[in-house]
Amino acid sequence: MSEFAFVAQLSTVTILALVAGAVIALAFVGGIIAYALRKRGPTGPDIPRGMRPGPPDEVLERRQLERVMGWGVLFVLFFATWLPLYWLGEPSRNVDNEIELINRSTARGGQWFQIADEDNPTGFGCARCHGAEAQGGSVPFTTPEGETVEYPVPSLNDVCSRLPVDQIRTTIEQGREGTPMPSWSVEFAGPMNDQQISDLINYIVSVQQDVPQEQNLCTNPAAAAEAEATGTPGAEPVATDTATDGASPTSTETSSPSPEGTG
Repeated sequence: MSEFAFVAQLSTVTILALVAGAVIALAFVGGIIAYALRKRGPTGPDIPRGMRPGPPDEVLERRQLERVMGWGVLFVLFFATWLPLYWLGEPSRNVDNEIELINRSTARGGQWFQIADEDNPTGFGCARCHGAEAQGGSVPFTTPEGETVEYPVPSLNDVCSRLPVDQIRTTIEQGREGTPMPSWSVEFAGPMNDQQISDLINYIVSVQQDVPQEQNLCTNPAAAAEAEATGTPGAEPVATDTATDGASPTSTETSSPSPEGTG
């Protein structure tokens, strides 16, 4: 068999492998020749690599310094963009937080308002006199003359049409002399602290029914100012009706009876 016949019988893959091998061999030989012919620099003393002088500090620190400076620039750009955006959303977050706090306070005030039981052990019993829905009612009351009467208790679900918040707070804290309404603030020998009284007021304000906003002395500052100027809110408790109006702003929590013997 001739050489040409032998080559013709080789597969394409074999031919490509032979060509690649020849190219690699030529490159290896060429590399050896180039290495042998390269220019050699001046030879110095043969110092071991571990004992040779290292690069100067400025070379060693440049990379670390550039890395730190680069991260610093990125952080500055991040905060320069993020802080203004966060600041723009701050008012709405404050409003949302305030609404959430008021809602929580109102929910607690609803607990204080109801009569204490197994499910609500923290109730102060305002509903005992003013009704479970703050609709008003009556309670036995012993007058200073020793006579026991059914004392009419005003409704609290419309008290904001008669009294502003500050007078409601005063009535809850100090009570009404000559009525079944005792004092409820710890400052006046009552059982409730300032936070509980504030919660109770928020609840009372939340249950106002059929009180137009223009007549709501609790949530309309203009109406409260006009009423104060004309002297209409918080009338003196001369008649029974007026006295009970004074008691209405407070949660007459008869769970703590007054010296007169409220039920």
